[in-house]
Amino acid sequence: MKKWLLSCLLIGMTSVCSAQEPTLRDVFRQIPDSLMPSLSLNNRLDFIDFLDSNMKAAVRNQLGGMSEMTALTNDSLSVRMSDALRVDMLLLTLDEPVDTIRQVVVFAETFLTDSVYGETTVKFYTPDWQLITRDNIPWNEIQKKRIDSLILQNILKWDEVRLNKS
Repeated sequence: MKKWLLSCLLIGMTSVCSAQEPTLRDVFRQIPDSLMPSLSLNNRLDFIDFLDSNMKAAVRNQLGGMSEMTALTNDSLSVRMSDALRVDMLLLTLDEPVDTIRQVVVFAETFLTDSVYGETTVKFYTPDWQLITRDNIPWNEIQKKRIDSLILQNILKWDEVRLNKS
């Protein structure tokens, strides 16, 4: 039994010593309650477990409503917090680190004014959730397009719906 515990301890220490950059799953698990007050840590963990099990990732949130994670990849996720709010996140690795920042979390909140059109606000954080106030983050072209698409997706959907109704 002692040998087994010692082995587990050594494996754990080895994995900590060879720590890699955090993944979006790690970052999402650690999000401060102030940014997602209606989701508990258990809700966030359930989202990930449900999607990993190919199940619908819907949970009852702290406000008594339903929230659903609709997408999760290695570097992006989308959560429909309620009928009026959607949160999208990207975890982007900078080509040129700024100070000690190598990765940036793009946190986009879209407040929906009707079924398709919404207003999006975007903020940038370090993976340990420190707000980045710099305006000159050195994004590459692909990263710029991905960030712009978070903002533009609502306008494009709104125009598409209007065109389809015509």
